[in-house]
Amino acid sequence: MLILQRQLRKRPSLTRSERLALVLACAGMVRRRLLDALMIVKPDTLVRWHREIVRRHWRLRSRRRPGRPRVDAEVKRLVLRLARENPRWGYTKIAGEMRKLGVPRFGRSTVRCILREHGVAPPPQRYRGLIWPEFVGHYGCLVGHFVWACDFLTVTTATLRTYYVFMVLEISTRRIRFWNVSASPDGLWTAQQFRNLSVVSDEAPRCLIHDRDDKFTAHADALLASTATGIVRLPARSPDLNRHIERCIRTLREECLDRIIILSERHLRWVLGEFVRYYNHRRPHRSLELRVPEGPRDYPRQGLIARRQILGGLVNDYYRKAAQAPLTSGVKKPAAPAQACLRPPASSPPLARPSKAFRLAPWDLAVVRTPEETSIPT
Repeated sequence: MLILQRQLRKRPSLTRSERLALVLACAGMVRRRLLDALMIVKPDTLVRWHREIVRRHWRLRSRRRPGRPRVDAEVKRLVLRLARENPRWGYTKIAGEMRKLGVPRFGRSTVRCILREHGVAPPPQRYRGLIWPEFVGHYGCLVGHFVWACDFLTVTTATLRTYYVFMVLEISTRRIRFWNVSASPDGLWTAQQFRNLSVVSDEAPRCLIHDRDDKFTAHADALLASTATGIVRLPARSPDLNRHIERCIRTLREECLDRIIILSERHLRWVLGEFVRYYNHRRPHRSLELRVPEGPRDYPRQGLIARRQILGGLVNDYYRKAAQAPLTSGVKKPAAPAQACLRPPASSPPLARPSKAFRLAPWDLAVVRTPEETSIPT
């Protein structure tokens, strides 16, 4: 061993099994032979090896004992969820809720260990204070079903003429309740829109939110007050307080108005009518957990997937066609529904072609759709 150490110019490395064999061999040696064997190691090294062997021995024995059971991963996720959704709750409160949820023998020390393991601060440090969305959410029953918001947006046509679009949005369902277009709206026009709103809608809101635009006059607010509707006038230059209708206007611009050139007021009404129908009946909303404002809760999972183009392909809507049962032998196939005849019969005289001055635009014509296109699948 001394020659090997001199050749390698370093201390030889021994494995654990070699150390254990060396300790057991030393136990049966006489003193002189033991001193000869200890020349390559120090006594402190031998004692350290023995302590390590004893420590590993007891560690292996401790693993065999049942001990405290580990906490399930699902239980840990539930504790973290309770802590994040309730920042004011302490360890004892969370432990009590866990026992109420059917987790027996669950103490506050277990909650403390789980939260420390995932870096969640204790209750005094975890609570960041009340913010505005949470404060408004406390009045969800009021804001959700009885508060609407309204605002104006401007649209510039190809001839650089500006039109104003008045919109009313229901906050809870994100549904556009009412809209109208005018080239020069004023206080009287806005008051008339409030009258029209009470006609087209069966229920009146408890509160209506609008900004301090000059078009919202005292006369218009008085008409709403006569229907037991309160008026919430926002502070000046604070569009963030009317964020629901502002987000709706942003969606309308990004998905529709900014991607098309409006030609006239009639064209604008046709575009808005098509998009608002898609917005209310077919468009998923993030604030509604990707549900549709006026759509069903569940959709069919069988059938061919078809595409419906809105505004000439500006917006694509996908749906499933209803699955049809196969026809049995001996049963006649029903006749196809009569379609609109695009050509006049041979017996009828040819139609005169209209002059260029009397030609109609596509949005001036009544759009004829088949029942498959007009029906909304549920």
